[in-house]
Amino acid sequence: MSLPPRRQRYWLRTLSMLGACLATTTAGTVYLFSTYGPALSQRLGLTSSQANVVAISSNYGQLLSGPLFGWAADTLGPRVLSALAAAGSFVAFSALAYTYEGTLGMPSWLLLSAYMVLVGLSSQSANMAAVTTTTKNFKRNRGSAVSICVAFFGLSPFVLSHVSTVFFAVGDTPDTFGYLKFLSFLGLGTSSLAALSLSVVGFGPSSRLRRDNIPDGFVVDHISDSSSGLLSDSLSDITTDDEQSLLLANGQQAARPAGGGGPGYGAGCEQGAANCSPAARQVSDPRGTPDGIDYDTARDLGGLAYLRDPEAQLLALVLFLCAGIGVFYNNNVGTMVNALYFSSTDNPDPSAAQRLINHHVAVVSLGSFAGRLAIGAITDLGKRLWDLPRSGILVVVVFSMVFSQVIAGAAETLSTLLLGSALTGLSYGFLFGIVPTLVSVWFGTSHFGSNWGMTTVLIGFSGQGLGAFFGYIYDANMPDQDPAKCKGGACYRDAFVLSVGVSMLGLLAAIVLARRRGDRRRENRRLWEAQEINHIEYVPFILAE
Repeated sequence: MSLPPRRQRYWLRTLSMLGACLATTTAGTVYLFSTYGPALSQRLGLTSSQANVVAISSNYGQLLSGPLFGWAADTLGPRVLSALAAAGSFVAFSALAYTYEGTLGMPSWLLLSAYMVLVGLSSQSANMAAVTTTTKNFKRNRGSAVSICVAFFGLSPFVLSHVSTVFFAVGDTPDTFGYLKFLSFLGLGTSSLAALSLSVVGFGPSSRLRRDNIPDGFVVDHISDSSSGLLSDSLSDITTDDEQSLLLANGQQAARPAGGGGPGYGAGCEQGAANCSPAARQVSDPRGTPDGIDYDTARDLGGLAYLRDPEAQLLALVLFLCAGIGVFYNNNVGTMVNALYFSSTDNPDPSAAQRLINHHVAVVSLGSFAGRLAIGAITDLGKRLWDLPRSGILVVVVFSMVFSQVIAGAAETLSTLLLGSALTGLSYGFLFGIVPTLVSVWFGTSHFGSNWGMTTVLIGFSGQGLGAFFGYIYDANMPDQDPAKCKGGACYRDAFVLSVGVSMLGLLAAIVLARRRGDRRRENRRLWEAQEINHIEYVPFILAE
């Protein structure tokens, strides 16, 4: 089937983007255990250890299923995944609700863990469908599009926790059953809408350059959607008015295919001719970079080839080390707030302490949302206006994580810790906003879903490792668990020595990766300009609309 007209593609892509944002907004239900977990544990008489196992189960269900759902997003399409997310979310939260109410009659904490695993699976299914679709629908503004999509995932806990406060935490007893039923219908409704709206439309033909500008051996990012039948990124054989205007403005002839040359070739320059110099083929983009070429792009890798690639391994290592810090911090910020509050107040109020904890959680969530939203625009504009390498931006992002841990670890007052919470959330958002873009740009979009799933699969282990170390330090210094004795956070400060060290290792890995990518960009440009294109693996592509 031929590619639909430009306007039709535009509306389909817009509809898919709205569906993706809707799906990721409710995919964040995986982080909401703290809003209903205490009431559920109290009603069912769970111990603290059992409650922690139940809470952790959703995280492992989400992270460990990444490769599977990533593969499914690439092969089955987003609509199948969205339908699975709708059914899974409805069943999981309904089971939790009726277990809480006593109707289900099976209050075992092992069954609750199984329900939470299903919550994590549903969250990952919805998230993978949304992010994979967005990645495959955008090229030139891919960073901004992906960051908007994942930003709503970061905002989700903030929005839904406030829904709980406003509508279900009223009166003397919170309506936990009603809240869980609300979450079940919310997941069912939003993921069903996503199943109807998500589709891989593709990039469409470039409005500036045509495929004839690509020498044999170089690859334009190509996608096909088996579920919709829409070819994506096949380039039109007709030179558009925009292309002709651009070529004429650069003093070049817009030759038709019948003449043997593409619009990027000068007069008399035959397509693929050996004597066709790079200068004859150059078409300047607005920033003056020849050919509009993004030399930062790489191979179309997937499966074992992706796992064995050194750059993919370095990128996964950066995410493993630094994203785990965000998981650790979010899980333990309540303990830190309690320690600083109770040790600095003569007449502490437990309700006031809980409000302070909620405030810090909200700040982390908003910081994550802002970071995810901003980094895409920063990356796209930096690349387009100043040709800033994406790997260099990644180094700055990881450095911000190091700085956030230094501030949070040194905090002796709640106001300083609030700054640490904001910086940690912002850095965490930066990281999850830029890394999906790097995976798609450096390793292609054909296998993006499975590649992204494999990249994120180990994050939970680093987060749990840091959290376990924090708990060990806190318990060793506070055997009686009295936060009033933890003056200025001294009882847990040593735990941040590890988090700072881990983030420094992540910074080192990011620097090594940036150096490798710099060498790769220079080699890509040399190959392109010299037309040494036989049997090469790393290939640049022309920026599309």
